Amino acid sequence: MTTTHPKASDNSATNSATHTALWALVAVSGVANLVSSIAQAPLVVNLATGLVTLAALTALGTRHLRARRTRF
Repeated sequence: MTTTHPKASDNSATNSATHTALWALVAVSGVANLVSSIAQAPLVVNLATGLVTLAALTALGTRHLRARRTRF
């Protein structure tokens, strides 16, 4: 019995939109983190923007590894 997994390219419109949204989130949260650091905002703001950036980068990395795994 074989198990088939959907390929990353099966739903390319959704994948493309998600990919773009994640990169936009990385950019916006990165800039927000930079601005909050320069403006000497409270530590909570720096941590929040940093965690959002980290989460988006983790999601992008996970998507990349899963797509790479399904190609081979």
